[in-house]
Amino acid sequence: AGASGGMAVGCLFLIPHNFAALSRLAVRSSPLVSMATETSSCDYLVVGAGASGMSFVDTLLLHAPEPVSVTLLDKREQPGGHWNDAYDYVTLHQPARNYGVESTALEAFTQHPEKLASRDEILDYYRSLLSRWGEAGHRVSFVGGAAYDFGSASYVDASGSRVGVDASKVVDARYTENDLPLLVPPKFSVGDGVDLIPPNQLPARGAGEGRRYCVLGGGKTGQDAVLFLRQTLGVPLDRIAWVVPHLPWITARDPPSPLRQNTCIEFIASALEAHAAAGSPPSALSSSAFLQSAFAKLEEEGKVYRLLPGETPTKFMDATLNRREAELLRESAPSVIHGRGRVASLSSTGDLVFADGSELALPWANEGGRSAAELTTYVHCTAGAFNFGASAAEGRRPVFSSEGEITVQELFQFPGFCFNGAVVAWLECQRGLSLAQKNALCELPPPPEEGEAPPLGPVAGQVGPLSAGHPLLVSLRNLRRWYATPGMGEWLHGLRLFSLAMNGYSLAEGRALVEKNCAGLVEAGLLTPPEEGR
Repeated sequence: AGASGGMAVGCLFLIPHNFAALSRLAVRSSPLVSMATETSSCDYLVVGAGASGMSFVDTLLLHAPEPVSVTLLDKREQPGGHWNDAYDYVTLHQPARNYGVESTALEAFTQHPEKLASRDEILDYYRSLLSRWGEAGHRVSFVGGAAYDFGSASYVDASGSRVGVDASKVVDARYTENDLPLLVPPKFSVGDGVDLIPPNQLPARGAGEGRRYCVLGGGKTGQDAVLFLRQTLGVPLDRIAWVVPHLPWITARDPPSPLRQNTCIEFIASALEAHAAAGSPPSALSSSAFLQSAFAKLEEEGKVYRLLPGETPTKFMDATLNRREAELLRESAPSVIHGRGRVASLSSTGDLVFADGSELALPWANEGGRSAAELTTYVHCTAGAFNFGASAAEGRRPVFSSEGEITVQELFQFPGFCFNGAVVAWLECQRGLSLAQKNALCELPPPPEEGEAPPLGPVAGQVGPLSAGHPLLVSLRNLRRWYATPGMGEWLHGLRLFSLAMNGYSLAEGRALVEKNCAGLVEAGLLTPPEEGR
């Protein structure tokens, strides 16, 4: 697929879902509801049964002041969101005890020694929640295989009937849906006859007949693909090329604390400590040096890895590996292609054409008189899971709207998806808070600057300067507000999804860390006192 999104000949992809933005009319005021052949009613319609949606529903059921009815709708046939479309060999790369929903421990469903739940275990977990909610007497109806039309407040069910939904509130829980290679075609163009596959198809390809592989993308999906080629398929290094446009910092998952995970709040503390230890150079504040000093400190403590020794990573998306996996990837260094930017096209002969116009032939090109395209399977791992293509074309909106719509969004950084769904639901249950007060507790990172989108799509996770609107500082300010909200701090530190609680922090210790971070950022000049308390 080229930059225009059209399908290229020879590109072996499923046609992706249409991600065109839907109109955002209030459900009750839509004139199209009458077109439905039947109508259902509920207190809450939750659109999206992935990590955010399932977490929202669970916390809503636990904390609503009165019983509520919920219709949970998803375009997939079963709950679990993107896990339904993930490749078979994927596992959760963060501890299972920090993922899922508030009421039920995911770790009880996994057999992995490090509690890394598999795709099937996670799907089983989410299916079981539907039964558990019913057994507890909650009124939750799941409708699978149905795409909701916000404009007409209706969906088409499996029988082809259009069903209108009369809901008191509509929850958009698919706003931060992951972009997956299976569903999102590459932005680079693909020459005729090039064998390009999503990572889901790797198990069927195998290592036989001298097949070569070129993995495109250096994030967690690309890392998983290389590990699968090496560990499971046994493909020799000299038959693998790995294009890594931006070298990543990798979160370590190792003893002495394999069930802990470095959190955004602790990361800020590490950055402040490293900045002070370096003499607090003012120049660091206007560059990536401030955040890079934190990564260097964490590397000394064994909490992060770099892919290539001696090369400073420039990207962080919290991909998590243990030492053995990281070492196996480091052994792949001779196969890594980096420093040339992103691939803009694959030529019909299989050569890589980069965004700057430069070209690179793969090491085995013309071997035995055959082109690289004839010898190679190219693996598309460039979708950018956190680009959120499903909602990128839609305007930014508040979490709580006056029209009765709730949009689950990123309020708190790594780890966040399940946690954010729970936080939004808990706030919804607080009848003593006004709409304005709820939104004041849900600061969002500023929207991207307007302008023409990059032809190869956005790049998430770049390690750059730490501005007041940086998601890390938005997370810090939100947490400070939550601690100041009656009852919320106590709830957070009893929540299995809250990362500081997972890491053993008491409420008093969490509050103290937040206040220390805020004071340090003010002293460093990264926050002014008004921003600090905003």
